[in-house]
Amino acid sequence: MYSKAALLLVLAQAFAAPVELEERQSCPKIHVFGARETTASPGYGSTARFVNDILSAYPGSTAEAISYPACGGQSSCGGDSYAQSVQAGVKAVQSQVSSFASRCPSTQLVYVGHSQGSQIGDDTLCGGGDPNNGVTNTAATIAQYNFKAIIWTGDPRFVPGESFHVGSATHGGFAARPAAITCGKYQGLIQSYCDSGDEYCSNGSNPNTHNQYQTEYGSAALAFVKSKLTA
Repeated sequence: MYSKAALLLVLAQAFAAPVELEERQSCPKIHVFGARETTASPGYGSTARFVNDILSAYPGSTAEAISYPACGGQSSCGGDSYAQSVQAGVKAVQSQVSSFASRCPSTQLVYVGHSQGSQIGDDTLCGGGDPNNGVTNTAATIAQYNFKAIIWTGDPRFVPGESFHVGSATHGGFAARPAAITCGKYQGLIQSYCDSGDEYCSNGSNPNTHNQYQTEYGSAALAFVKSKLTA
């Protein structure tokens, strides 16, 4: 015969189980993080094409935009300097990814970033710090989570010769990652698109180059992501 305390414990466990099951069932199989470029309005910015392609390819998947200033000193985005924006972005990526992954550890994660949005993803995934922008923490702060695919376009941290580089660029970006920082276990899950005309991820002088990756590489990026996801 149950004691009063034992009976209360059994009842508590019975009521708790469905809640835990409901929480697990609410987690999607795939979740996408999208980080916009400098001066783009809050939301996905130029990553929207990639994010929407993935969501369309995998019904039931979810997405969220990284919430950070995406600024470079312009009044239109709040006046934060580029360095201040990068620092805030690094913190936002770490916070949003860790928050989601703690709730849904088995969900397959995808990160998509353009320009500054790529840089803050690069800083958090590959680590090594970003001293020119005041990021002194050298840890790869989101590398422990269940990322399956990463898409970067026009990444200022681009380094020529990387195994995951796609495009014609042969010169590094204005905030090029030190060659010793290799992005660890995620090298095979990254595609970093950078063409030679780009003045941000390379040393080009054609502003149109920086804004054409979505059109030029959209289909290839989706195919890459699909090759990495198991859902």
